[in-house]
Amino acid sequence: MRKHVISLFDPAHRWWTISFLLTSALLIIGSQIVGTTDNLPGIAMLLGGMICFFFALLNPWRKSKNYAILIGVSAGLIALTFLVIFILSSLHKTEYISEGIVMGFIGLICIPGIVAGIIGILIWSNKEK
Repeated sequence: MRKHVISLFDPAHRWWTISFLLTSALLIIGSQIVGTTDNLPGIAMLLGGMICFFFALLNPWRKSKNYAILIGVSAGLIALTFLVIFILSSLHKTEYISEGIVMGFIGLICIPGIVAGIIGILIWSNKEK
């Protein structure tokens, strides 16, 4: 992990990391200025900012296999979340389910992870050939 964090700021990746972080921050701040409540451009800016944040952290990855694993982990977390919700609702323990946390986790972490994984696969599968 330490090696990955150091590789984000080595000369080969520094420009990409800073560019993605700045783009991510601008999109997320812009989405909060525009507003995300029933506002499609604001939601799109927020999701775009989260996708850029994923790429800021993952830009040293040069294999499409790594991005496929990211898709699998994100989809698995979504499935696990729905399984936990199903179990809690079947036990009639719905007071332990927080809709805001579930929507934030799935909408701001898992879905951007899947989209970033798909984009990474498309980019690096063409460059590997």
